[in-house]
Amino acid sequence: MIKDYPPNKIVKWIAANIVERWVLRHFSSIKFIGDLNVAKDRSCLMLMNHYSYNDGAILHRVCRSVLKKEFKAMSVESQLKIFPLLKYVGCFPIDRKSRKMIESLNYAAGLLRDPSIMLGLYPQAGMYSMHLNKIHFGSGLNYIFKRIKETPLQVFFGVTLLDYLENFKPVARVYFMEYKGINEVEEMEKAYNQFYAECKRKQQHLFNPPERVIDEVK
Repeated sequence: MIKDYPPNKIVKWIAANIVERWVLRHFSSIKFIGDLNVAKDRSCLMLMNHYSYNDGAILHRVCRSVLKKEFKAMSVESQLKIFPLLKYVGCFPIDRKSRKMIESLNYAAGLLRDPSIMLGLYPQAGMYSMHLNKIHFGSGLNYIFKRIKETPLQVFFGVTLLDYLENFKPVARVYFMEYKGINEVEEMEKAYNQFYAECKRKQQHLFNPPERVIDEVK
């Protein structure tokens, strides 16, 4: 397992002011939609859809600007090998085909016992098109939840959707909600997909198209 390294002040400054800005320059703007009541005495688990390599920079900004916690994120090991410097920012790998997967899941569970931490996970466990109508969750979350049953934490959903419309560069809209159901993968996946569908309908309403072309509520 390629462990992450505790970031120092210089690394944090470089990540926020150089790396994050350099990656997000590809967007016309990043808009956060939805209020989150973040508790200081609880860790945060942020679950987001994974559509591109830009996701990490967006997740980093969410952590820094909205949640204001220490950034940690689980990344597919093959992707982390492409960008090895991410381990100095707070990223650590998981390889579903390796025996070391359990080591990564135990490490993630340990992080969630620290109230100063935000752990970012992409529950799809891989990169997929944002045009999918549903997001699937891997089974690793259940393993983590079984090891932190008595640990108070907040679970947040994040959905990133892009549109160009009147801009030459895409506008990234990041929708938020707090999940308050039971920490079980099937229930959480169902709740996430309900929220995901709501976000896509809101996105479809931009510029007021005819109502008949908007996805129906199911």
